[in-house]
Amino acid sequence: MTDRVNMRQAWNRISPGYQADYEIPTDFAHYGPHCPNEDQLKLVGEVRGRRVLEIGCGGGQCAIAFAKRGAVATGIDISDAQIEFARELARREGVAATFLRGNIEDLPAIPEGSQDVVFSAYALNYVRRIGRCLAEVARVLRPGGLLVFSCCHPFWLCLAEDEMTVTSSYHDRAPDEWEWERGDEPLGARVREYRHTVGDWFRRLRAAGLEVVDIIEPEPVESGSGQDWGGHYAPQRQRIVPATIIWKAHKPEEARP
Repeated sequence: MTDRVNMRQAWNRISPGYQADYEIPTDFAHYGPHCPNEDQLKLVGEVRGRRVLEIGCGGGQCAIAFAKRGAVATGIDISDAQIEFARELARREGVAATFLRGNIEDLPAIPEGSQDVVFSAYALNYVRRIGRCLAEVARVLRPGGLLVFSCCHPFWLCLAEDEMTVTSSYHDRAPDEWEWERGDEPLGARVREYRHTVGDWFRRLRAAGLEVVDIIEPEPVESGSGQDWGGHYAPQRQRIVPATIIWKAHKPEEARP
């Protein structure tokens, strides 16, 4: 049976309108809608001279923000259109950053133990084989290296888009699928988002050999995130239920017994 979802093709269609509509800034690395940014949270910290890999980099804005701060930045995304946009954006910004097209479940272009930081913002919910992805993250991190990533909070995924009504079970792991639209215009782009509980994420990180350092469920800010993402993440709703969860983990200096 043919899978109805092809994320590469979908994001190739979504990318032009998405980048035009949201104009994601490159002044800072963001974590999500109305969410404090990296300059405010300081989860990654000083990046000058450090190797930072952004997985699911989209248009490359966060990788460029790290490069502006002196990082040796690389971004990887499944979409050809997103990578093309990222390369052009880096050129316009006058920043040296490397962008590669690839599936982040496998990172063959990234040498083992070569990265100080792996970063991701709102991308890992869309990864089908998340355990394989996290194992690859652990492989490419140096001992002591950091993984910092954000994704949609699993509690938020239980709510209706325009109100606080609970429409699904927190324990329902069935993936969500929808057709992406720009305004009222369908783009013929079907996407799939995978659901994991907080406990699921914790156990998958541990299974990959990573140690959880912190879990952040930020309250919304009025400025600093750089975008509202289509009005689906109203701050007044986020003051009741967090929209974003941020994980900070590290690769131990020595393997666990």
